[in-house]
Amino acid sequence: MQELAIIEAPSVLGLRPSGVQDLPAALLDAGLLTGLHAVRTGRIEPPAYDPTRDSDTGVLNPHGIAEYSVRLADAVGDVLDDGRFPVVLGGDCTVLLGNLLALRRRGRPGLLFLDGHTDFYQPSAEPNGEAASMELALATGRGPGLLTDPEGRGPLLRD
Repeated sequence: MQELAIIEAPSVLGLRPSGVQDLPAALLDAGLLTGLHAVRTGRIEPPAYDPTRDSDTGVLNPHGIAEYSVRLADAVGDVLDDGRFPVVLGGDCTVLLGNLLALRRRGRPGLLFLDGHTDFYQPSAEPNGEAASMELALATGRGPGLLTDPEGRGPLLRD
């Protein structure tokens, strides 16, 4: 069995500061490392949050999400390269993009997606510009290229 490696990804760039950024710390404080017999491999700090909706993309923090996704993909890739299984403790749902980018660098990933919402909004239809409501649409190539085509590897998933 592969060793589990915890990566903390407390981003709220695709949502708003509402407490989800505290999830990784809360789970670790509750004993997740011990319970999973896992190792802690790092924490990827997000760039500063900007509450202003980007006029070009219609999305909150698109540049921050794009940059964060690459850094998270690097961390996930390092865990995979070490032969471990990454367990990413996120903030908002946009951490999906960094995880998928790490896998896309290695081939064509698949995804089983379970969420309380479809998370398939297009930027023009999402009332608040929250990418956490559109990460699945972004992963399948629907939305601004900055978020749908990271490193020229988009879409990250096929329909």
